[in-house]
Amino acid sequence: MARTQKSNLAFGVILLVVGGVLLVTRFVPMETAPAWLLGLGVGLALIAIVNGSYGALVAGMVLLGLGAGMVLGDRGVAEIRAGTWILLGLGAGFLGIYVLALILKLRSHWWPLVPAFVLLAIGGARYVRHFTLVPPEVVMAVRVWWPAALVVVGVWVVVRALRS
Repeated sequence: MARTQKSNLAFGVILLVVGGVLLVTRFVPMETAPAWLLGLGVGLALIAIVNGSYGALVAGMVLLGLGAGMVLGDRGVAEIRAGTWILLGLGAGFLGIYVLALILKLRSHWWPLVPAFVLLAIGGARYVRHFTLVPPEVVMAVRVWWPAALVVVGVWVVVRALRS
């Protein structure tokens, strides 16, 4: 089977599965949403492993991360709020995309590390702010100056591009 035909088939299956689940959630109580998301995520991750489909891997890991975050948030694990668990779960899902793509020798892309880092950092910051380990002045400084990190990374990227 040609690569584009295989990619189109995988994309079509993903659309069918996601659309079907979204349609089912219209008629099923939302309390079961995490279970549906986890099930879909596992199914798509298995498709990715069997067929070597990067698209299925991305969709599966995002759904697994979201579903895991919802389950942990609903259960109140470690007394962390649901929104924080969802951020952490999604971040872990994006990190899983990168790691599994390396293990499965699929396309090697670094882009999943960006949302993984951002989501994990925001989720971690939301969790850490409940502790008094970090002085309020430091928290305020980070809130004010975090765009400086973007400037530093931007300068680094520009310098690297100019050296090439």
